[in-house]
Amino acid sequence: MSKKIRTGIIGASVNNGWASGTHIPAIEHLDEFDLTAVGTSNMASAKKSAEAFHADYGFDNMEDLAQHQDVDMVVVSINVKEHYNAVQTIAPAGKPIYCEWPLGSNTGEALEMQKWVADRQLPNAIGLQARQAPAIQYVKDLVAEGYVGKVLSANLKISIDGMGGVGDKSTAYLFDRKIGGNLLTIVGGHNLDAFTYMLGDFTELSAVTAQQFPEVELVDIQKVIKKTTDDQILITGKLTSGAAASVHIQGGVKHQTGLTLEIFGDKGTIVLSAPASIQFGSHQLRGAGTNDQQLGELTIPDSYYWVPDSLKDDPGFVLNMAQAYRKFAQDIHEGTSLTPTFADAVKLHQLLDAVEKAARTGERQYF
Repeated sequence: MSKKIRTGIIGASVNNGWASGTHIPAIEHLDEFDLTAVGTSNMASAKKSAEAFHADYGFDNMEDLAQHQDVDMVVVSINVKEHYNAVQTIAPAGKPIYCEWPLGSNTGEALEMQKWVADRQLPNAIGLQARQAPAIQYVKDLVAEGYVGKVLSANLKISIDGMGGVGDKSTAYLFDRKIGGNLLTIVGGHNLDAFTYMLGDFTELSAVTAQQFPEVELVDIQKVIKKTTDDQILITGKLTSGAAASVHIQGGVKHQTGLTLEIFGDKGTIVLSAPASIQFGSHQLRGAGTNDQQLGELTIPDSYYWVPDSLKDDPGFVLNMAQAYRKFAQDIHEGTSLTPTFADAVKLHQLLDAVEKAARTGERQYF
């Protein structure tokens, strides 16, 4: 077996629910990695978090973490507004970087960040872990193998209760367009990336966006803030295959939340559903092929799981992250490109720009 990759996670605080609930348990399940260092905003929390996660080192300085001789790879799991500075700080260390999505607060930042890792030829991965989900991989292959025949249309609908008119202090940044983490970029980004990964890119699209909640109540501090982000996003267009496509993403929904993807072909149908956004897992698959009279459950073959059996019953949060980490380990050791990269992130940022431009101008966008 190849040498273990000693990993440092910026943002691995005991108070960071995402890192502690996904990155750290994913690493713990995989033989390829060791959690060596954690980085937080102050030394007291760094020491506390390092002890809690059994890491050797705690840092309150990103550069010190990245440059440490016992750190082989750096993970950026902090607020999107801090991604640019973090990657700029750690890239000179010359080590592989895994950064959460969105890559930057805007496409300009993402382009610079991609250039930093490309110029140094650093292995890099962007946290679009839905691509590594067993169900997503399986649907991609089913479509490519002709299970539904020629794809006629694909409809994706995502409804969440968050990002509407209620939040708290910790989520206030989601309602500020300038920060870059909002319904379009986070929920839209993850879902559109998986959608085009399975079905092919958009060749043209139109879009409508709306803000149904102009203000947000931060319930924990009893404060009302102005909202500068949209909570309704509707996209229609065509894909490279010629299929018609529609996507509806909405926040602030009280009932009937979750995700449904319908793929209609001239010979069959696939329906993928989940209780939350696509990157979180818990996917259910149904399908009907040429000789089927009605939709039936589709069982995902074991070959689509490349993590330990202990994770096969995981609802998806840790499973999908571990699937991505295992492929990134292979990229680091073998020079492959099995995980989505910063270049893929730039492409997705540009797609979201096109959605925003189409909605703002009313003009159809072509690629």
